[in-house]
Amino acid sequence: MSKAFLTLLAGLVLLLSAPPASAAGSHDPDLSLYNGKTITYIVATGPGGGYGTYARLIGRFMQKHLPGSRILVRNVPGAGHIVGANTLYASRGDGLTIGMFNTGLIYDQLLKRQGAKFDLSKMSWIGSAAHDVRVLVLSKRSGYGSFQELYESKKPFKLAAAGIGSAAYNDTRIVAATLQLPIQIITGFNGTEGELSMMRREVIAQLGAASSFENFVRTGNGFYALAVSGDTRAIPGVPQARTYVKDARGGQLLGLIEALSDL
Repeated sequence: MSKAFLTLLAGLVLLLSAPPASAAGSHDPDLSLYNGKTITYIVATGPGGGYGTYARLIGRFMQKHLPGSRILVRNVPGAGHIVGANTLYASRGDGLTIGMFNTGLIYDQLLKRQGAKFDLSKMSWIGSAAHDVRVLVLSKRSGYGSFQELYESKKPFKLAAAGIGSAAYNDTRIVAATLQLPIQIITGFNGTEGELSMMRREVIAQLGAASSFENFVRTGNGFYALAVSGDTRAIPGVPQARTYVKDARGGQLLGLIEALSDL
């Protein structure tokens, strides 16, 4: 896989199926093309989570800068963002369908995962909604007061994750292999379902973007236990995953997550 192709894919968060033909080659597109038009904004997760929040915030400003347009946010969850990405890829290339999904789909295309019908290299990148730190959040009902306690116990524990193939699922597996953690991944969580599961003591932790867990942490239900990738300085006092890496293979695996975050 070429470096250029990976660079293109790694930044793929917000995508457009294709711009209007009259605007595609113009440096100053005619925004009146969107007057009276509805733009469907596909979010590849269930409502209530960080992705939905980003989409509704971005959509509000899009309507402001595209006078006369209407932004319709449509949640299309399933299969770790694959269903939403497939839906976006199958949409008409008229510039009226955009979408947001997880960079974990890069793994799915490289691995040729069954069910992934999209080709990320044929989708047009608009931009990234945020540059966020990926963290492991530990429930305060877990019985552990720090990641160090969890790491030293070596007792099997359960983590929540989105569907198989999502970035959260793949990153959780990579972190488990890198740090040699005895975990069981419970999949299928969308939006804030993982946080609710932690509150019910069904699972004790979840890995994902720090901003997605901000309310969960602020309300005292959990805490940032481990900074995995991104600008870890943004969360002072939280131990970094790289300090627990013991061998070169683990460093390379963690480096993959770090590269995706940086790009």
